[in-house]
Amino acid sequence: MTKVNRVASVPLILSDPYFSIWSPADYLYETDTESWTGKKMPIRGYIKIDSQVYRFMGEDNAVPVILQTNLEVTATQTIYTFRNELVELKLCFSTNLDLKNLQKVSEPVTVVTTSISNVSPEAKVELFWRFHESICQDSSSKMSGKVNWNTITTKEETIGWMGKAQQSPLNSTGDLIDIDWGYLYVALQSEQRAIVQKKDEYLEVSYLITDAISFLVAYDDIFSINYFGQARTALWKEKYETMYQLLTEYLKEIEQNLLSCTKLDEEIAQMSLLYGSETVEFLSSMSYRQAICAHKLIRDENREVIFLSKECSSNGCIGTVDISYPSIPLFLIFQPELVKGMMRPIYRFIEMAVWEFDYAPHDVGRYPYVTGQVYAENRLNDHDGSFRGPYDTVFDIFSLPSGQNIYTEEFQMPIEETGNMLIMASTIFLLTKDTAFFSRYLEVNKGWAEYLLKYGVDPENQLCTDDFAGHLAHNSNLSLKAIVALSIFGKALNEYSEGAGIVYQDAAKEMATNWEKNAVEEKFTRLAFDQPNTWSLKYNIVWDRLFELELFDYSIIEKDLEHYLTQRNRFGVPLDSRESYTKADWTVWVSTLTDDKSMSEQFLKPIRDYLENTNSRVPFSDWYDTKSGLMMNFKNRSVVGAIFMPHLKGLLNDQKI
Repeated sequence: MTKVNRVASVPLILSDPYFSIWSPADYLYETDTESWTGKKMPIRGYIKIDSQVYRFMGEDNAVPVILQTNLEVTATQTIYTFRNELVELKLCFSTNLDLKNLQKVSEPVTVVTTSISNVSPEAKVELFWRFHESICQDSSSKMSGKVNWNTITTKEETIGWMGKAQQSPLNSTGDLIDIDWGYLYVALQSEQRAIVQKKDEYLEVSYLITDAISFLVAYDDIFSINYFGQARTALWKEKYETMYQLLTEYLKEIEQNLLSCTKLDEEIAQMSLLYGSETVEFLSSMSYRQAICAHKLIRDENREVIFLSKECSSNGCIGTVDISYPSIPLFLIFQPELVKGMMRPIYRFIEMAVWEFDYAPHDVGRYPYVTGQVYAENRLNDHDGSFRGPYDTVFDIFSLPSGQNIYTEEFQMPIEETGNMLIMASTIFLLTKDTAFFSRYLEVNKGWAEYLLKYGVDPENQLCTDDFAGHLAHNSNLSLKAIVALSIFGKALNEYSEGAGIVYQDAAKEMATNWEKNAVEEKFTRLAFDQPNTWSLKYNIVWDRLFELELFDYSIIEKDLEHYLTQRNRFGVPLDSRESYTKADWTVWVSTLTDDKSMSEQFLKPIRDYLENTNSRVPFSDWYDTKSGLMMNFKNRSVVGAIFMPHLKGLLNDQKI
């Protein structure tokens, strides 16, 4: 269990991009809780001991606080301890995100466990929780309005709910926006004799406590995703038709769910220490929930798993390929089916007439609309009839015929996304031997491989995943991606059909030789082939090491690693020689290029330093400045699944995956 003195923002109640509540403070009572977007979603908590009332959560200066004395964060749980001369109070927020159980991953439920100790036997102790209306409607929306509430009381449970009087599911899309439909639920066992009522703008839950009491906080979004014109519900609704059914069963299984959380926390902690360090354990604890809960899990009409990321804080795209790519170490370890679920929407979209390119798309829409790529959309030919604002919907681009001039090639990412898709498809097959998935898309992947053969040696002026840095011609890291993608695809193809991939492996080796001639300088490798005395983090080479592709001499990597550390600032090694900012995901990948754990730590510790000391009080930002320790822009992105690259490397080395 990771004891935390300070962290940028603390995960509390997380399920998906629309139900994600954090505490951006050192103390739970220092300020109100927020959505990952930064908008206030106040949850306030009070403890009454006889006639004395103290506040343990949220901002309410009219009520004195009970001192917070400890904070611990694990992969699935956040535990606070409070104490004064009258009582010790513990709170635990637990979300069962066992990736081996997709039903549990999909269930939008967090267990809140409260317990007291060191209290006089005669004392009467009561807890009050207040949940603000803003949790179930976007405070900036043009459609905000009256909120209704009610309770469901039976012999077994007490359930309260709250939601907008006028429900309009899937009524908008955007980036820094919160849900504007659906219902918040709180649920307790009837024996706890809780009172649920509405007080002003809050749904209040109160109960007497003598030992430990757990209750559930959940959210029903009704419909989750517009999937190519179909309103799809969350995967959990396959088993439960209603939130009431889910909550009644969950109340019976609270202990099993808490045990599952603890077991998973221990597994991840042990793996982190075995294949990494205490730093890796800390980073894993800070990234696990975020990486999963920046997605929505559904099934399509054929009951295939679809796992859709929201590109949080970097334009709101859904199913973005270069968001999926860095996140896959986590999912390759615990649930490769979810990596397939990231890829299926992309494979489906490219079969539609509107996609007229020989390379892979960037995305399949804007969350929660899977209606066709919006990145690189030609705004001079705007099919929405207006320039989209933050709450507008997205036109059904996927339904259009060819020849509509929807996209401008200038802002596409041809080599980036094509390389990413080939690497993901190949790693899945090499690890799972799922011939059905690999063969289903084999011809598409071969076509993409041919594209990389033609254009990947020396990339033209184009964007890569680090698009905030702008276009770059002759990008050596992008060429590296194409080389590695071709080689690992060839390796997978050879395992699928003996000898079938040799042509790609041989081509990749030839490209690698050419790459070394153009990129390698005396002490490091270049940012771009035509730019001497420049350098960049070569994170894409990690697959060469992991899958023993034998493309590059390790001495090249060693020189780069040594050079990177000479450029290190307090909060890390910059992404490249142009700016002082870095990317945490790529830094972790680079840290695995050495087997020397002390060298790895020199890359990893500054990321922890950033999280513990930054003044940017937001969920784990993967893009921040290495000098100031301030976020550049991104927050709450699923790319932090990249933190699990040391685990993936260790498991592969030990042949446990």
